[in-house]
Amino acid sequence: MNAQFPAPVDAAPVPQRPVVLIGPMAAGKSFLALHMSKFYGYDFVDADQLIVSRHGVISTIFSEHGEKYFRDLEADTVAEVLRDPDHANAIFSVGGGAPMTPSVREMLRHELVAYLEVDAETVLPRISGNRTRPMLRPDPERRWQELYESRRACYEELADIRLDGTRNRPVAEIGADLEEALVRLRAQRTDRGAPAGDRPATDRPATDQEAQA
Repeated sequence: MNAQFPAPVDAAPVPQRPVVLIGPMAAGKSFLALHMSKFYGYDFVDADQLIVSRHGVISTIFSEHGEKYFRDLEADTVAEVLRDPDHANAIFSVGGGAPMTPSVREMLRHELVAYLEVDAETVLPRISGNRTRPMLRPDPERRWQELYESRRACYEELADIRLDGTRNRPVAEIGADLEEALVRLRAQRTDRGAPAGDRPATDRPATDQEAQA
């Protein structure tokens, strides 16, 4: 637990696995994760921040080594955080393209995943003229739309929780929605007598492979 910002006395039990935040670039995932740390007592972990602290600026990694090199670093970082018991109580924000890497996508199928949904109207003012995100070059607005459309189905498939971040909703409202959903999912898990580390039951339909397993 975050000692500086203890959880409310009526908070749900400490989760046994991190809560992974996914969603498009500039959705506000890191901001939401930080809010959850400050007001609900979770640990804050951000994949991009870890990569920058160890390997340097992401745009430089892209320009010097290419996207595949970055995606490999990203996948290794996600795997490291997910298997580290010190991060069991974390809200873990990952980059917008992380779930598109097959190994990351497979890892997330076994985790509790919250998808922060946004719309173009909310995001475009945040990225207009942006030159620091290599995946948005050379036209940030057009590229964001293209990337979101190509990734949205993956986000939706992985999501146990879907959070409405459209219309510039205040982060406090989104955070309250996330905590309410987590409390509900943990209660369902307890009612079913599932082991503490099991993924909560969700309404996500099984894939063909899962149905055949």
